[in-house]
Amino acid sequence: AMKYPLARPKVPAPLDPNFSPLALGKKQYLKHVAGSPFKVEWALPRRDGCARGALPVFADGHQDVEASMFLAGVLIQQMIWQRSGSELQLAGPPGMCAALQKAFSPEGKFAFEVKTMPKVCG
Repeated sequence: AMKYPLARPKVPAPLDPNFSPLALGKKQYLKHVAGSPFKVEWALPRRDGCARGALPVFADGHQDVEASMFLAGVLIQQMIWQRSGSELQLAGPPGMCAALQKAFSPEGKFAFEVKTMPKVCG
């Protein structure tokens, strides 16, 4: 599943030859998921509005659904740090939403963000 998001630049970074920029990984992923009728959408409600994002994803049960979950998690994490929010709202394939909800729980992969953002954002 990580074959899509891990894309190395043509010129390797001298300090980290295994560096894989998110922008290149997302570009490669989007080529492979093109044409999928499924997408996951997220919203971060805030006092002054709402930050939103979306990503085309592989269907629940597809052999590469892990790549969709990984990239969606990283993009949501990035948006949380950029724009903050009082909660995370999800829409999309049920399995994907359940996995992301678990990842963004106090015991999940992104527990640091879950525990830190209320302190940062009030």
